[in-house]
Amino acid sequence: MVDKAQLLSLERQAKTAVERANWSLAEDRLRRLLVATPDTWAFWRLLGQVLREQGRDEEAEAALVDAVKRCPEASVEEARDLLLELADLRLAGGRAQDAARALRRVLAQEPNQWEALYLMGNAFMDVSAYAEAANAYRQSLATHPFETETWWNFALALEKAGDPLGAAAAFQAWLDQDRVSPVEVRAEAEAEIRRLRG
Repeated sequence: MVDKAQLLSLERQAKTAVERANWSLAEDRLRRLLVATPDTWAFWRLLGQVLREQGRDEEAEAALVDAVKRCPEASVEEARDLLLELADLRLAGGRAQDAARALRRVLAQEPNQWEALYLMGNAFMDVSAYAEAANAYRQSLATHPFETETWWNFALALEKAGDPLGAAAAFQAWLDQDRVSPVEVRAEAEAEIRRLRG
C-alpha cells in the first residue's frame, strides 16, 4: 500500500521528469501512480502525453481509452480533456472518423466547445468534407474568435468549398490577429487574399 506522502513524491517525480523530457522515468512514475490511484484522470492523460512523446501512439491511445473507461466520475471538463487528447492523437494518426467519434462525445455535453469544433473541422478536412469543415470552424470561431490557426484553416476550408471571397475574408481576419508568424507566412496570406479576390 502506497501512503499519501509516497503518492505526492511519485507525482512530483513524474512532473519533474516530464519537465526535463525524461520520458522513461516519467512513464515509470506515472504507471506506479496509476497502480495506486487508477481513477485519477490527470495521470492517465499525462501518461498518454508521455507515451506520445516517445512515438508510442498506439500505447498512448490505449492509455487514454483506459482513462475514459476507468474514470466514470470524471467531471465534464476532465472527460472533455481526455477525449480531446484522444481525438488529437487519432487525427495525427490519420484516423479522422475515430477522432470524430470522440469529438461527438464532447460536443454532446458542450455543443459550443471551441477546441472540439476546431478538431472536428480538421477531421472533416481530412475526409474532404469542406463545407462541413468550414461550418465547424465557423462555430469554433463564434466562441473563440482569436484563435489564428482556426482562421487559417477556415480560409482553406472555404476556398475548397467554393467560397473564394469568404476565404479571402478569413485570411484577412487571420492577418489582422496574427502577431507571431514570420514575414514569409504573412506574405503568403497576403498573396492568397489577392489571388482569391481575383
